[in-house]
Amino acid sequence: MLDYWTSQLLNGLSFGMLLFFLAAGLTLTLGVMRVVNLTHGSFYLLGAYAALEVIGQGSSLLVASLGAAAAMAALGAVVFGLLRLVGGDPLRQTLLTLGLVLIVDDLALARWGGSPMSVPKPSFLSGLVEIGGFAYPSYRLFIIGLGLLLAMTLGLLQRYTIFGAAVRAVADDIEMAGGIGLHAPAIAMTTFVIGAALAGVSGAVGGAVIGVYPGADIQVLLLALIIVIVGGMGSLAGSFVGALSVGVVDTLGRVLLPQMGASFMFLLMLLTLILRPQGLFGRTE
Repeated sequence: MLDYWTSQLLNGLSFGMLLFFLAAGLTLTLGVMRVVNLTHGSFYLLGAYAALEVIGQGSSLLVASLGAAAAMAALGAVVFGLLRLVGGDPLRQTLLTLGLVLIVDDLALARWGGSPMSVPKPSFLSGLVEIGGFAYPSYRLFIIGLGLLLAMTLGLLQRYTIFGAAVRAVADDIEMAGGIGLHAPAIAMTTFVIGAALAGVSGAVGGAVIGVYPGADIQVLLLALIIVIVGGMGSLAGSFVGALSVGVVDTLGRVLLPQMGASFMFLLMLLTLILRPQGLFGRTE
């Protein structure tokens, strides 16, 4: 019984790490641009399909992930340009990104069809690893390790680099940041592109766990938004803790009370909004 619950806890952690890949970019985008980018889920979906195409040509998951990141970074630059064209009105930006989501869904359906697909795992990560007397999938352990690496890398970049300081400055006060010579639009674009690339990687890596199918973009976008609400807008630490919380709560909740489905993560979000409306690591405006 202990092995079973340990396995479920690891499932929740691996799911949470996968969600962190997705939510980290959205958290940065929200913190810097103050706009809900509804195309973030589309970056996941197209990243997963791009990985399938690259792997189908005989390449490895690493090459597929890099290809998905590059393709989504380029697409992210295009979307950012379109957002700049419609101006700073949140309603216009939301409508634009919603329209792009619908366009991407139709194009993906026409190109890859409506059948659920899965990104193939590398052969060396397809087996099991012995942990304390029980076997656990090596691919999920790989996701946990990759998520920890991403969290440490982003944390170091944000805290100890000039670009990280610039991002924090723009997120804290965009007008003051412009007053001291920072080019806020360039910083916002770079952050947006990085977020899109991370979403593409999450599609390549997570396509073997979550799967690839029409509607997956909406599902993962909803999860990312819940994580941002729980963790706090613009906070990478909040995104990390929120992703792990949502992953563990959702996984264990489905095991304990499967009839409630995804209700537990919505209860987590509701509880956070009641006790700390700005999120776990967010700051009051």
